[in-house]
Amino acid sequence: MKKYLLTTIFMISSLLIADDHTEPNYSKFQANYFFSCPIEPACGAAFDKMMNSPDIKEQKYEAALSRISLQGYTNITHSINFYYKSAERFQEASEIFSSSPAFAVFGQEMAAAGAEPYYHNLTSYLIAEGDGRGANFGITFVSEVSNPVVYFNAFKKMSAKMFKESFGGEAYVLRQQHTGGGNVTHSVSVYFNSNAEALDFLANYINTPQFAEFVEEAGTTFKPVRTYMEQVLLQYNPD
Repeated sequence: MKKYLLTTIFMISSLLIADDHTEPNYSKFQANYFFSCPIEPACGAAFDKMMNSPDIKEQKYEAALSRISLQGYTNITHSINFYYKSAERFQEASEIFSSSPAFAVFGQEMAAAGAEPYYHNLTSYLIAEGDGRGANFGITFVSEVSNPVVYFNAFKKMSAKMFKESFGGEAYVLRQQHTGGGNVTHSVSVYFNSNAEALDFLANYINTPQFAEFVEEAGTTFKPVRTYMEQVLLQYNPD
């Protein structure tokens, strides 16, 4: 498949956004909510009901509900992610959700489904390579980075070259974590069209010269914290 390669680089305060949608229009901030849900259909229905309520739907928020698997924590099964182009958009959303009757009902229905919140954080994009729209399967590597500049440059070089591999995936994203606590500072996500493609990547990327070069340049600047797989189940207003 022909891949459309987009390099979007910004460091906290700067953002490059395409004017048309022939290329992905990456958001600046991403609010992530990780939780457990023993009854997936019920949680999905509750989220879909809220996102389609008149007061929320008219805002056209970019959001997704994903299943989280093989992550090492039995009490995380899903995540909800909201994407914001600016700090002002994030502030506006906070005010709208806090006063929304639909959001209150959503909380009640999630509790009735047995959902329990576990962890939430705020991240922003530093690097986005490729076009992940429609690639609903991902692998996320969460790390503690001690030298962000060195890590940034090494990852940028590796991610651009990894597309040359047949298993290279559709898109690579590097995020910086701003809130959430713990030792986590950054996360990397690679997106695919199926779980089979994700497994092919896991079986092969570590043996590539691109990854060897990355480890040589950035190996002492980061410590892996955890890795998980994800699948987008519901998506709203992707751009």
